[in-house]
Amino acid sequence: MRNKLGGFCLLTAFVIMSFAAPLHAGKTAFKRTVTTPRYDVSKEVTLEGTIQGVVKKPTAGSMLGTHLMVSTSKGTIDAHIGGFVTRGPHAYSPAAGQSVKIVGVMTTINHKEVFLTRTIEEGTRTVQVRNEHGFLIVPGAKGRIVKASTTGGAR
Repeated sequence: MRNKLGGFCLLTAFVIMSFAAPLHAGKTAFKRTVTTPRYDVSKEVTLEGTIQGVVKKPTAGSMLGTHLMVSTSKGTIDAHIGGFVTRGPHAYSPAAGQSVKIVGVMTTINHKEVFLTRTIEEGTRTVQVRNEHGFLIVPGAKGRIVKASTTGGAR
């Protein structure tokens, strides 16, 4: 009985696979090319301007996270600040009309110019958005890692 059941299961699997193969035969594989933005500290620039708008839900094809539309002497730029800076107990709350000084690197992502912001200065406050390698800073992440490692593991 056991051999018959095993044979029946194997036969059923082959039948299902034979029907599934032709379904994928006519389709071309979807290729997704993802390139990570390169942050080069040697290409950092400092821009001064006024925030024209804050975009929390970017359009399709744009980098996820919050974007500041900053009006500078060279025109309006799209400054990406990510989503972590605007959350938490010490959140940065950008508003239209604020004067800011931003430090970062201009890059092209999906054929759009984006300014990868590393720091934002407004008045006397400096907000760190990325580290010197271009990675977004997650508030409290280091503290959580240290706390998790000191509690010990399962025994």
